Amino acid sequence: MKKLLKYDYQYLKRTSKFIIFPVVIIILAVLSPLTARYLNEILAFSLGDQAGMFNFPDPVVFDSYVEYLSNLSDIYLYVIIFIGVGTFINDKTKGLYPLILSKPINRVKYLLSKYMTLSSLIFVSLMVGMLVFSFYTYYIFGEVDLLNVFLLSLLYFIYVELILAIAMFSAMYFKSYITAVMITFAGYILVSLINVFSFEFLKYMPGMISSNIIQVISNSASTPDVIYNVVVTLVITGLLVVLSITKFKKYDLN
Repeated sequence: MKKLLKYDYQYLKRTSKFIIFPVVIIILAVLSPLTARYLNEILAFSLGDQAGMFNFPDPVVFDSYVEYLSNLSDIYLYVIIFIGVGTFINDKTKGLYPLILSKPINRVKYLLSKYMTLSSLIFVSLMVGMLVFSFYTYYIFGEVDLLNVFLLSLLYFIYVELILAIAMFSAMYFKSYITAVMITFAGYILVSLINVFSFEFLKYMPGMISSNIIQVISNSASTPDVIYNVVVTLVITGLLVVLSITKFKKYDLN
């Protein structure tokens, strides 16, 4: 397993993937508090003479948190999907499976190594983003709650683990990169749509993590609800990983 992890880390270092994740999140971490602080001015400039018809509330530090989460949930998640699917399906589309799997390589460890290296890279990037975002938020708003920013980053990472599991599942069950990306996006949209419904039994599903993050950073969250939401998300993530491994173990080299 150590050799596989070392190989996958070296592969990431040789590609743009190793740079893209931290660079993109640093950009978002800088722009989010700036956008939150000057959004009113931007809107007023865009609306021109009609700006007087609207009453824009003064920006507060909470707006910075929400803007950062919004950027992570949209822009950063798209980067994760495109790169994640590519990482899991690259060897398949290049026809390298017969060469790789003909060697004494444990298939379970091979797949888990890719999942773990990508996850760790994203986690480190999120921690870097947390520090940069906290610094700029404090610089612009004069205050920041480091614990809330950490919890935001941690809960978001748990959601990312689910998306990576969907990407891996798609890469194992489909041959084309484009098809796997489309299926992953479909899974992401399906998970997100749960927010639209208000059924009691859905409040612990993965799609509610974003809502729970908002409640956590606004200090209005129900701790049991957040815990159940995390547990359900991790269980579904684990199930997708198991299904992906099962499919990969059955891959026929002939």
